[in-house]
Amino acid sequence: MIKKILVTACLALVAMAVHAQNEAVTNQTVIELLQEGFSSEEIIGAIENSTTRTITFDISFMRELKANGADKELTTYLQKIAKTDFGYEGVMLWNPGYSDKPVKIYRCNFEKEQKGFDLGTIAAVAGAAYGVGSIVGNRKVSGGEAAGVTAGLTLMATTGKEIEKLMLPGSKAKTVASRQPVFRFFFKKEEDKSFNQEGGNWYEMVMNGIQSPNEFQLIKMTVKENKKGGRRLFPSSMSYTIAGFSGKNASTREMVNFEITSINNNTFEVSFSEPLEPGEYCFFYKSGLQNKYFQVQPFGFDFTVE
Repeated sequence: MIKKILVTACLALVAMAVHAQNEAVTNQTVIELLQEGFSSEEIIGAIENSTTRTITFDISFMRELKANGADKELTTYLQKIAKTDFGYEGVMLWNPGYSDKPVKIYRCNFEKEQKGFDLGTIAAVAGAAYGVGSIVGNRKVSGGEAAGVTAGLTLMATTGKEIEKLMLPGSKAKTVASRQPVFRFFFKKEEDKSFNQEGGNWYEMVMNGIQSPNEFQLIKMTVKENKKGGRRLFPSSMSYTIAGFSGKNASTREMVNFEITSINNNTFEVSFSEPLEPGEYCFFYKSGLQNKYFQVQPFGFDFTVE
């Protein structure tokens, strides 16, 4: 009976994680999950696993949260990410062309490609079995970090070969850029502590240690179409080590150089001396094998060039 209850709970968390990956998480999504009986920890994990979220925070939403049983942990978390998402923090497409203001690029979560299996779903089932204070790999996780792992785990990428096999679901990114895009990377941890280690989730743990765009590589992804909407893969001509992607057969078309201009201590502009070819691209953290939190859930910042 206990085993059946655990399996049911795991499947419920998987369903929520997959739902979060495929659809935007909004204020209404949070209220609906509360009404359906999910805990704060589970909701935070689902939000962390979402590739697109639109969370705003005001007094009205605060009252609605309380009316639906939200605790202090969830309320504080939502206040924090609302401030982050609508401030200039993270990666922004600075010259979108179709808008008069920059467009935020939300992180894209990688999955591991394996024929015949949706490893993201399988790992989510495994992740659902972990609770606060559980062991993941050879370490103990707790608090907000455990929440992200519990409902948002995709894979444990501990070797270069595992990272080479990562994929992005879908054949196209949600952000569309021109052939000569300009990006700005914002790292405001010294000013507002938004990536402070006390934040307690794996994404913040990674971002807290990044100092500049030099720690990313821009990779042109290989697109493979299928009935499920396709997938984007790292080129087969490259290999991955603790220093990032490399390869004698990899061309500059696959590993794209970019220029960095320092705006201030926390802000950097990324541009290109030559137009980019049309295709799918991803800024990927090249020191992932040296970061235990990145190994839990590898991510990047993807965009399409048309």
